[in-house]
Amino acid sequence: MSLRCFAAAIALSLFLSGCLTTVPDIETPRTGSVQTRQQIANGIQSPRIDSDGVLLTPWVRSAMMSAFAMRAAHLGLRFDPNGVPVTIRITSVRSKSDTARIAFNFLDGAEWVSGTVTVGDASFDIQEDTWLYWMPTGYRSIQEVADAVGTQVANGVALVAGMPLND
Repeated sequence: MSLRCFAAAIALSLFLSGCLTTVPDIETPRTGSVQTRQQIANGIQSPRIDSDGVLLTPWVRSAMMSAFAMRAAHLGLRFDPNGVPVTIRITSVRSKSDTARIAFNFLDGAEWVSGTVTVGDASFDIQEDTWLYWMPTGYRSIQEVADAVGTQVANGVALVAGMPLND
């Protein structure tokens, strides 16, 4: 492989890995009221995670919340204990044991986190798995999936508020 082809492959991998954090698609009937948009601009509460009986390990929860906090700060979302409540309802999680992850890598199937986020009277779905772009960028870890979901939540809250997602 020539150096030029190798550099192109690296650039493509970096580009696609930058796309791993997606912006949620918020359906029109679920966008919320004008009052919700205005209230979000004044502040939101720290998200509450409702796993509804789904096993969500503490480190996945922590990674998700950390990624949310970093992205929210980047977007300029304000936190206020009396602000608009944000609830992340986890509907499905698959996380393998470390032994299975080491022994079988991607042969044991994908890991994922999915759910629904409610902010005021608006809601949107979130979902991420380890298979996204796995051929060009390599197999992702559940840590990267949790980070992507936390970022999706922050992006979705900003979209509901009508804020730009400038990077």
